[in-house]
Amino acid sequence: MKQFIALSPKGNSVLRRNLLVGLLLVSFGLAGCAGQLGKIEPSTVDTAIADAEAAIIAAREVDALSLAADAFAAAESNLEAAKIALTEKKGDEALRFAYQATIDARVAQRDAISIAKNAALNATLLQKEAGVDKLRQNLGDTEKELAEVRTEIQDMYRNSEKLRETVSELRKKNLDLGKKRETYSTQVAELSKTLEDIQARARRAETEVRSYGRDVSALRRKLEVAERMAKEEGHQKRAVVAEISELRRQLREQAAIYTERLAQASHQSSDRQHEEYLQQKAREARAYVDSQPALHPPKTGRTSLSTAQIDAGKAAISNWEHAWYNKDLNVHLSYYTPGIVADKVVIHESKEHRNKIDLQQLQSDLREMNTYAWSKAKTDTQVEGESVIGVNRLTRLVAPAADENATALYNIWIREVWMHQVGNTWKIHHETWQIYESVPNF
Repeated sequence: MKQFIALSPKGNSVLRRNLLVGLLLVSFGLAGCAGQLGKIEPSTVDTAIADAEAAIIAAREVDALSLAADAFAAAESNLEAAKIALTEKKGDEALRFAYQATIDARVAQRDAISIAKNAALNATLLQKEAGVDKLRQNLGDTEKELAEVRTEIQDMYRNSEKLRETVSELRKKNLDLGKKRETYSTQVAELSKTLEDIQARARRAETEVRSYGRDVSALRRKLEVAERMAKEEGHQKRAVVAEISELRRQLREQAAIYTERLAQASHQSSDRQHEEYLQQKAREARAYVDSQPALHPPKTGRTSLSTAQIDAGKAAISNWEHAWYNKDLNVHLSYYTPGIVADKVVIHESKEHRNKIDLQQLQSDLREMNTYAWSKAKTDTQVEGESVIGVNRLTRLVAPAADENATALYNIWIREVWMHQVGNTWKIHHETWQIYESVPNF
């Protein structure tokens, strides 16, 4: 599908130079070769054909045969026509076809390069989208890990509360054991005193030992029980103290783990904040780039429109075009959105002049352009994103050829409109004009 785009200043300058050279040669031939019936020198035609062949070779090297088939086929067709005209000794036709073949070949070469660049940009965009998806996945994993860490922290808080309750209970038990120890100590002291009394009585009255043997044995048994109880109480005390120490050690270990987890959570939170800051800056940068004006909206070759929507958009473009050729300017202007800003490019004598015009200026310019008799040269449609694109090429004769050896000059007007769906209707939200003034009808 052939796209009509503005020639670059350099390419346009070369094209102008070749055309002017051809016209000068024709003029010189007419002025100085009256004896040759105004025929163009064969060398001039040969040079033009050679230039066309070189341009076709250059277009083929960038794969224009497949990427810009229409323009490339036109170039080859015009080259063949030039050669046939040369064999038929029709110098002016041969020269015109050769120049046309050169122009078509260069258009095909430029279109092929543009399409190849768009393909590379699409591949880069897909890679970046894959990278963004990967970053989103990593962010999701990080958030999941952070949620798990927060859950662990909450569990640790609960465990810490349980440990505090356990320590409190153990302290209470320790107090109870302390009270029991004091009671046992008092009992031991009393038993020791009783034992001392018995031993003193035994020393004073050995004769009474036997009679009090049973009492002494009983007291000894009581003493043994008391000592055993005292020993057991001391063992329980040590066990309690050891258990408290162990709990304190575990508590210190849990507190260290908890502190480490808090540090990790804080570090992850800091990394996430930094990543969010970078993403915010990236969004701001993209918003700034998107806000900058562009001559042509970017084309990726992809669309989200259904077949029915595409057909409806093409029908709207066709109605918009018919209203223009029927001189029904009110219907023609009704297809524009109120906030449209169009790009107007005028190419005159190898110089390009660009400016942006709003709806009011666009309407004024369209009314002026509608006063001229424009002929439809070609119409094409494309789809891009949510838009259907219409490309119209119009021509208008501005300088007829003085004779059969002269070249007529035209104004060529290429209109590219972008139309999208607004409710149940289709409206133009962007338009680009390319106006070539006083050029051959290429």
